[in-house]
Amino acid sequence: MLGTWLTTEEWLLNKNRNAHLTKEQIKYELKAYLRVNKIILLPRGVFGDDDTNGHIDNMWCFVKPGVVLLSSTDEESDPRYERVVKAFTVLSNCTDAKGRKFEIIKLHIPGPLYTTNEESSGFIQVGEAKRGLPGTRLAASYVNIYIVNCGIIAPQFGDPKWHDEVVRVLS
Repeated sequence: MLGTWLTTEEWLLNKNRNAHLTKEQIKYELKAYLRVNKIILLPRGVFGDDDTNGHIDNMWCFVKPGVVLLSSTDEESDPRYERVVKAFTVLSNCTDAKGRKFEIIKLHIPGPLYTTNEESSGFIQVGEAKRGLPGTRLAASYVNIYIVNCGIIAPQFGDPKWHDEVVRVLS
């Protein structure tokens, strides 16, 4: 058993998950279930990811052992900026289960995307699901990818700054 698993504290410690357990108890259980010996917790997920309570898939992903993609922005006015800086700091000061420092590839977050009137009007309330009101910023991210044999399935957002093209070339 030698591996690393990464998630966010925002997701892992959300009151809707394992509220009866401490952070250390949850990490212990995860190590046993996932058969890993290292758990790394980033503070929070991408801003606006209220649907999944800050799930990791919009903030970070492994691309190969020791190499990670990290959602990034250099725009200090972006509400995601502080979260990105904190995530980068944590990853820069961590090693994986084999003691390797992470190689961090920053992948720019697409320009702000917002829920449209049409999308919001098609919402059907089920349980406690949150309705995306028109104008709500979406948690769009290029790191929410799926790696398959001989390829990568990556999102495209029609970003006017050509970030879609950068992701296509990387894929």
